[in-house]
Amino acid sequence: MSQSASQTIPQKPIPNRLRGLVALVTGAAGNIGLETASRFLHEGAKIVLVDIDAEKLNRSKQTLVDAAKPSMSTNGNELNADEALFAVQADVTAEDGVRHFVDETISKFGRLDIAVLCAGISYSSTSILETDVEQYDKVMHVNCRSAFLGVKHCGNAMKNTGNGGSIILVSSIAGLRATPGLSAYSTSKFALRGLCLTAAAELGQFNIRVNTVHPCGVNTPMFLASWPPEKMKSMLATVPLGRWAEVADVAALVAFLGSPDARFMTGGALKVDGGVVMT
Repeated sequence: MSQSASQTIPQKPIPNRLRGLVALVTGAAGNIGLETASRFLHEGAKIVLVDIDAEKLNRSKQTLVDAAKPSMSTNGNELNADEALFAVQADVTAEDGVRHFVDETISKFGRLDIAVLCAGISYSSTSILETDVEQYDKVMHVNCRSAFLGVKHCGNAMKNTGNGGSIILVSSIAGLRATPGLSAYSTSKFALRGLCLTAAAELGQFNIRVNTVHPCGVNTPMFLASWPPEKMKSMLATVPLGRWAEVADVAALVAFLGSPDARFMTGGALKVDGGVVMT
């Protein structure tokens, strides 16, 4: 059971809240990354889209351009979508690749204000007793190494340009509680909290904020394929608000954290979970 975005109250971008800022989104061809980039674009930011899949990346960029043209002409936003979007194909787990897309961002737009580190993978529910070490290594490599490299190089760019910035790590409620069946995934998402807290403590002196966001199940193909139907039904029954998160719910929170409205927030673990985790 799930609800489409049309069945929920729509999240409205705030025109020009991010005007003059440059945002970088990894995993931009994925559902949350694409929705976040769209939200940023409609709030006035210039955006660098990063993904390892060049074909999906270019398709995502064109989707954003096409969707932005009618609305951006009427909401007071003077950005040209073609000029505001820049796509870079890169492996976010390779340091040379991360260094490359950060350098390209500075070369293209002259600054980096917001980094959303959204790249990540999951897998079908498997007991810890049956989880292959290869699966564990793959999940940790993509979910943790990419975030570490992103914080390192985006943080350096923000420090060097002297404008401060906001780094947002997309975690999960699996990074806040036990998640039987997803031991490797849960481990990787908990690791992001340690990275966030340490980075927030180190980078605050440069006015760089670091926070994690923790969605519950998001109504996307990756999540819906993770569990059998009966398990999905029982899990949904634990959500007090009675539905899964939508990508727009996550993007709205990320946009807030990237904006000046969150200028005094760092080291936070912000839930987008409909009340699943109450402690």
